[in-house]
Amino acid sequence: MMIINGKEVKQKLQEGVDLVANTVKPTLGPQAKTVILQGNPPVVINDGVTITKYISSKDPYVQMGVQMVQNLASKAQDNSGDGTTTACIIAQALVKGIKEQEFYNMRNLQNEFKEAEEIILASLVEQAQPILDDDILNVATIAANNDSNLGLLIQEAINKVGRDGVITVEESKSHNTNLIVRDGLEFDEGYLSHMMSNGEDGKTTFDNPVIFTSNLIIRHFQDILPLLEMCARNKRPLVIICRGMEGTALSNVIMNVLQKTIEVVVVKAPNFGDAQLDELSDITAICGGKLFNEESKDDPAMATMDELGTADKIVVGKDNTIIVGGDGDADNLKSKILSLKELYESAEDKYDKMRYKGRIARLNGGVATIQIGASSQMEMRETKERLDDALNATKAALDEGIVIGGGKAFIIARQELDISMTGHALVYDSLSAPISCIFDNSGLKYADYVHDIEVNYTVGKDYSLNALTGKIENMYDSGIIDPVKVTKNSFLAAMSIANLFLSTEVAVLLEE
Repeated sequence: MMIINGKEVKQKLQEGVDLVANTVKPTLGPQAKTVILQGNPPVVINDGVTITKYISSKDPYVQMGVQMVQNLASKAQDNSGDGTTTACIIAQALVKGIKEQEFYNMRNLQNEFKEAEEIILASLVEQAQPILDDDILNVATIAANNDSNLGLLIQEAINKVGRDGVITVEESKSHNTNLIVRDGLEFDEGYLSHMMSNGEDGKTTFDNPVIFTSNLIIRHFQDILPLLEMCARNKRPLVIICRGMEGTALSNVIMNVLQKTIEVVVVKAPNFGDAQLDELSDITAICGGKLFNEESKDDPAMATMDELGTADKIVVGKDNTIIVGGDGDADNLKSKILSLKELYESAEDKYDKMRYKGRIARLNGGVATIQIGASSQMEMRETKERLDDALNATKAALDEGIVIGGGKAFIIARQELDISMTGHALVYDSLSAPISCIFDNSGLKYADYVHDIEVNYTVGKDYSLNALTGKIENMYDSGIIDPVKVTKNSFLAAMSIANLFLSTEVAVLLEE
């Protein structure tokens, strides 16, 4: 066992944070560079969260700092789908600031950090504006490393399926990039066990699956064994949607998945009570088949192939499920949508109206699939990463709105801090790091423009330097905007790293 403490710990952790941040810094802004990752073939990429996963240090103590950033960067990605690089850059500035403090009261500094965090978040929310249809292209383009073609694809997809529709990304079988819209839906539940996943991304993807839809709790393996055997004979992957699966049933399904006896994934039925039955009936409307109902005492052991739904594709993750190209009857689907519209018009309760509206949007929208074409696997992967980032950023903007981009939102927000307080001052200084990095990557120095860009100087709040053109412009008019959700989560991830760094005094290395 080896132990280090005090300043030595802080030094090693800072080296780890610096290693990650300095690696991803070149990927920020409109003139961002790329990073090449070892592989066969090598991967050329500018996606922050992917890059961080590849970084490591031979020094085990430095590696702790690396892993600290990797973990929290991954959480930022999970929460908003983008903003990893910004989180790393702010975290690096905060860590440097803390380490430069010779003497400080940890508890006081933590409290001041908390106050500063609340002030910054409140300011970002106050700055937020609803995203207009014209803004969708700008958000998507910026997140795709200023690739307007990818931005246009996302805008077109949203125009076709609506803001509540589902958009997925997959590899094309040709060199051409295409947009295809099919029936389908998404719901907020995933697999019951991660051991059912079959992809490197931690998801389960099946082509041409059959779907058993129910609100049953399945407790005994014998209850579903005939169903599994039937699907195995027909060489079709099986999706079981149920209220729950317990005991021998779940353990035996997992064992069969691990042994590759049959392709099967068990998905938790969305929602609960009457709302659950509504959502399950929507799934059967999209996919066809029968809804096996607990109240009717339906027996899964008696299920036939005709009673199972079908789809072109299904993607099941930890927290959500996407069904693409359901094969339900088109006339039945139209009839269901019409009946829901009638219920919506006649409903008096605000909650009921919202629920009906959501179901109509989901059934109407379908699923837009962007199929990426490329001349090589390396190019395809790089494009897919950028498209995923752009799509996540766009969804985040649709959720919570937008703020001024290019790092200016942080500059506006930090004006509310009291820099006479050490914690506030450290946060204040750190929030110029993203905009400074964007300038550096564009061959400019932020110090040369700071008096023009800071609030209450020669230009207004909506103005900053367009790092692509080198001119002071109205950022909203120029389409330089960021999702407020991404901006908030980047900042929160950075603050988490800072608080961990602040409170860590001892590092213990266990001998192997």
